[in-house]
Amino acid sequence: MPPSYTVLLIGGVLPACLWAVTAVLQKLSAQHGLGPGPFLAAFGAMVLAAGLVLSTLLRGTAEVSWPGLRYALAAGLTYGIATGLISYALLRFGVPISKLAPILGCNVLVTALIGVFLLGEGADLDVWKAVGGTVIVLVGLALVTAA
Repeated sequence: MPPSYTVLLIGGVLPACLWAVTAVLQKLSAQHGLGPGPFLAAFGAMVLAAGLVLSTLLRGTAEVSWPGLRYALAAGLTYGIATGLISYALLRFGVPISKLAPILGCNVLVTALIGVFLLGEGADLDVWKAVGGTVIVLVGLALVTAA
C-alpha cells in the first residue's frame, strides 16, 4: 500500500469509523439515562487513558510544548462542550443518532473553511471542486435528515 494511502487509512478512515462507533455508544449511554456531565467525565477518563498509552507507545512523537498544550486544552474544551450538547439532545429530546450524525458530519466543511481562510491552506484549492463538494454534502445532509 502506498504511504499516502496508509496515512489516509490511519488518520482518516480508522478515526471516522471509530467516531461512528462513538456516536452509537453515546446514544446507548443516553438511552440508559446517563446525563451529559457523567458522560463527559467517563468519556474524558478514557481519553486521558488513551493519551497516556499513546504517549508511552509513541515516545518519539510525545514532545510537549506550552503553545501546543494551550491549543490542546482549547480543543478539549470545544470538544467537551460539543459532546455535552450532543448528549443533552440525545437524553432530553430522544433525537435519533441517525438524524444527528449527518449534521455532525458537516463539521468537515467548517474545518475546511477554517483551514483555507485562517491557516492559509487554500493555495492549491480548486474553488469549483470545493463548492461542488460542499453542495453535494449539503444535498446529502438534506436527504438523510429528511428520510
